[in-house]
Amino acid sequence: MNPHLLSLSLTALLFAPTGGADDPIEAVSKISGADNPNLVEGSFRIERGIQQSLWVPPGEALEFRVGVDLGVLGDATVGDVTMSSGVEPFVAGLPIPGQKLDEEGALVAWIKIQAKGGHLGYELDHSISTRFLPQAWPNQINTEVQAGSENRRREVKVGVRDGAWVSSYRGDGHCRDCKRREHYVKASLPWNDDYHCTGCKRGEHRLWGTARERDVPEESIDILGAVYLARSLVRDGLDEIDLPMVQKDHLWNVQLKRGKLADIKVGAGKFRCRQVLLVVTPPEDSGEKPPKFSGLFGIKGALQIWLHETTGVPVLIEGDVPLGSLMDLHVSVRLAKYRGTPAAFKKTR
Repeated sequence: MNPHLLSLSLTALLFAPTGGADDPIEAVSKISGADNPNLVEGSFRIERGIQQSLWVPPGEALEFRVGVDLGVLGDATVGDVTMSSGVEPFVAGLPIPGQKLDEEGALVAWIKIQAKGGHLGYELDHSISTRFLPQAWPNQINTEVQAGSENRRREVKVGVRDGAWVSSYRGDGHCRDCKRREHYVKASLPWNDDYHCTGCKRGEHRLWGTARERDVPEESIDILGAVYLARSLVRDGLDEIDLPMVQKDHLWNVQLKRGKLADIKVGAGKFRCRQVLLVVTPPEDSGEKPPKFSGLFGIKGALQIWLHETTGVPVLIEGDVPLGSLMDLHVSVRLAKYRGTPAAFKKTR
């Protein structure tokens, strides 16, 4: 397989706050597994005003295999993905002026997706993580880090500042004409001078750019939060959830739509699953022209998520990834192993 195909299928792997305007995020750490087998004891609830709550399991790890349909050439496994989550004590930094923090017993919930793969010399280690913090600003931090053959970093903060919902995005890029001698390339001929590298892929040669801020709708969330809200949709028996999503410094409208039931067979076993479609569209009448949306795993258009019918645990994620302008490749992300899942997450016979 061409290494650029791996890049399309995995590098994009990642495209891919909650509470009211004055309220910190609320953690609920006493959820009985016996009383509610569809949740793990110690699950963290993130209140989202009048919108649906988001639940984060305290120690879940889901391992997936990423496959690409190559048509007549068959299927190819191009990498592994781990989706994990946790809850940990909150350690506050210096508060912004006027902000009060109640640190005693405060908790942080986090979600992370990490993809690893390699082919024909191309290596990838790509992760996206989101932390939900018990404070107004920021109350959500999304971080993306890619290492291996290519390197990049991105960060999005979302929260309430001066009474308004805002986001702040920054990314890194290759430095241009800096004076750091360690960024210089030794001349190949003795009569030439050493020169600054151009567009290399080394992470240590990339510098953070200036943060770009913008107003966002109340209760805006990122792509990982949207996936976990799909779990809430299934557990609570809802037909759809509409929500605003921030990706980099762009806004999107996301609709989670309940689909059909089916038995889905993956490496981890066979599970009775509910299909949820994640449909992303530009905001109406905003005057903005965001770039073409690319979500988890570089999937364009609707992302199909098959979730266990009662617990909402993801079993299969699939969609189409464009290969240039000529064709699309079907990508499937299939559950292979799991731990820390709810008691009700069971295989069908």
